[in-house]
Amino acid sequence: MDKIVFWGIIAIAAMVIGRRLYTYFYNSAQPQHSLAVLVTNKHTRELMGRTRQEETETPPPRINYYVTFRPLEGTNEREFRVTQHLYEQLRMEQTGTLVFRGRRFIAFEPDDISLDND
Repeated sequence: MDKIVFWGIIAIAAMVIGRRLYTYFYNSAQPQHSLAVLVTNKHTRELMGRTRQEETETPPPRINYYVTFRPLEGTNEREFRVTQHLYEQLRMEQTGTLVFRGRRFIAFEPDDISLDND
């Protein structure tokens, strides 16, 4: 029974690592694209921190930031995980150029650079 559990854990770990490697190499093999886009949605996802049994305090949750972009020509929206800094700078309905490779976000260059904080 112990051998089955051990090999099951090894198989699951191999699948997780394999999927991450496949995604990395898939994205790296794709050409870099630039699209004129509109920011249509911004949202966050909280992931609860893990604690050890001997710890009494729950660590703060990890927050991932996501932005959805819609091409100005076409309807296929794309959602990318972005940094907190970029997430806070982007405004809804803002236009600009999205640069990406495969499913990996590279950059967003806004069309209008304004110094005021609306």
